[in-house]
Amino acid sequence: MNETTIAYPGEEGFFGNLPCGKLMMWVFLASDVMGFASLIAGYFYLRMLSVDWPDSGELLNVMLTSINTVFLLSSSFTMAWAVDAIKRNDQRAMLRQLGITIFLGTLFLLIQGYEYFELFDLFSETFDERPFSGHLFASTFFLLTGFHAFHVFVGLVYLGCISVAAARGRYSAENYLALDIAGLFWHFVDWVWVAVFLSLYII
Repeated sequence: MNETTIAYPGEEGFFGNLPCGKLMMWVFLASDVMGFASLIAGYFYLRMLSVDWPDSGELLNVMLTSINTVFLLSSSFTMAWAVDAIKRNDQRAMLRQLGITIFLGTLFLLIQGYEYFELFDLFSETFDERPFSGHLFASTFFLLTGFHAFHVFVGLVYLGCISVAAARGRYSAENYLALDIAGLFWHFVDWVWVAVFLSLYII
């Protein structure tokens, strides 16, 4: 019995040893990449058409969001460590790393919510000075960050369900496919934020 079969018992592989569940997640993520790419492309298109696009460095809290980005990207590592722990059959380490991952993801959303609260008044002033470009900037900002925040929220619910199953002893070194698939989604949520962050805050 090879290693892949041990890791994912009962799964019929497609495209070699890739399990069906993991393949479906990759297909879903590919479609999601196109969704984010379309939104980011739309943002740059509107920005290119505007002659007085607001300076994001003046409006947005780049330092706070940079720190928040570190929190989110760190959760990608803790998620990977959770999968690595179950491969070693270390249930306690897996649960601990899952808990840290959920904590970091929740912290990211809370900080983003605080930033939203701060921006409402600031964007109102921008609307008064530059009503057309100001509204476009705010609309695309909230659309992109809100779309990503929704993914983070879904990911947290997903990981919460995985954690409950893990606490009940469902996963082991011989059966951790569901955890691995959840990790794929969470890594996507983390790293697609880099593209959103660079587009809105840096470039």
